[in-house]
Amino acid sequence: MKQYRQMRPLLKVAGLFSRELAHQAKALNEQFENVQRMHREREAFAARFGPLGWTNYDRLSVDTVARAVAETNDDAAEHLLAAHHLDPDTLQFLSYRFHVTRFEAWQALYERAVERALAEDYLSAVPLVLIVIDGICTTKTGKHPFSGGADAPVFDSQTSGPAGIAEGLAILGATRRKLDPEPIRSPYRHGILHGLNPNFGNALVAAKAFNLLQASVDYFDRCEDEEARIAKATAEQRPASWSELATKTANTREMGRRIDAWQARPERAGETLATSEGVHHLVPDSPEGIAASYLAAIMARNFGETAKATIDYPCRSIGFRAGRHREELGDLKLTSWQITGVRDEAAAISVVTTLVSGMHGETAWSGEQMMRLIYGDAKYNLMMRGAEGGRWSVMPNYLNALWGTAARSMRAQVGLEETSKDDD
Repeated sequence: MKQYRQMRPLLKVAGLFSRELAHQAKALNEQFENVQRMHREREAFAARFGPLGWTNYDRLSVDTVARAVAETNDDAAEHLLAAHHLDPDTLQFLSYRFHVTRFEAWQALYERAVERALAEDYLSAVPLVLIVIDGICTTKTGKHPFSGGADAPVFDSQTSGPAGIAEGLAILGATRRKLDPEPIRSPYRHGILHGLNPNFGNALVAAKAFNLLQASVDYFDRCEDEEARIAKATAEQRPASWSELATKTANTREMGRRIDAWQARPERAGETLATSEGVHHLVPDSPEGIAASYLAAIMARNFGETAKATIDYPCRSIGFRAGRHREELGDLKLTSWQITGVRDEAAAISVVTTLVSGMHGETAWSGEQMMRLIYGDAKYNLMMRGAEGGRWSVMPNYLNALWGTAARSMRAQVGLEETSKDDD
């Protein structure tokens, strides 16, 4: 943001001499204004909702933050935040993190807490969530979470910023001195676990407990790769030399020319382009060709190949990334796949439609899932498709999204079975 503010006057001057540059500068300025707006909303969220027991964290939905901040009534805004944190998809997305090694010890506790929350049995769900938070923080830091275990700042993280995890733990860990049978609105850990706030069985308390758990998982995730993110930021902020600037300007001009000349291929949808069972005729280095290789690697559980083909902005080692993929996929298995469509969204972006099916334990699942790919250099900077030195890579959310696809499929099966029993 600081660099862009310095560039703004130059872009305005350049726009006077080129209609195309003026158009690009306007689009860039709109993006900058959006980023500034999101920053203002985060600051407003922290100031207003932090004292109410809500914790700010990196993965918190920007749309949810915007709607909560826009709502002038505090009760209505808190109801909106509670609905988001107790939404089955939000809870399911967090469950992916409990399939990785560093959090898997608490997987069963988390799943039981979600089960109880979805059944609106908040008296059971809230203590389970607090136990998971205690366990994670004490294991990772050797300190109790409500006694400074998560106070250390983490680089480039909303979770350790204003109204972040340290403030959230301080508010919710406040010591309760006497019995208070009145309903509470926040999960005061001391009062709940010591029986001094027994009337905690409501949705708002449960939502704030899950909110604090989201922040805890987010915080320790950010601690894990902090060193790599600092190194990347340091390299990116090194002032460029005049020769580097000249080269970059020439490359940008050439990319602009290529983008203006680019045309999307006709969209293909509703046809079988490739399957796990058959031989396909896709161009190997096309988006759909890479997608086919990627799906084959997932099916074979070849995590080295998935790591090579997946975007990793910190550019960590293949071995490290392969281990992360193995943990993320866990015991979810892909047994067959089809590619049924491809759409070119931009000069460097394509979306491939995939039909996937597999097993989770003894339960079969299936569904449709989109795979987004970008064309870029070795550091994943976008390039014009076909430009020398580029390659197609899969966005990193595809493996995590498989869990969501499987979960929706299995939930639908349970619903059908219950409907069938009711009919009988």
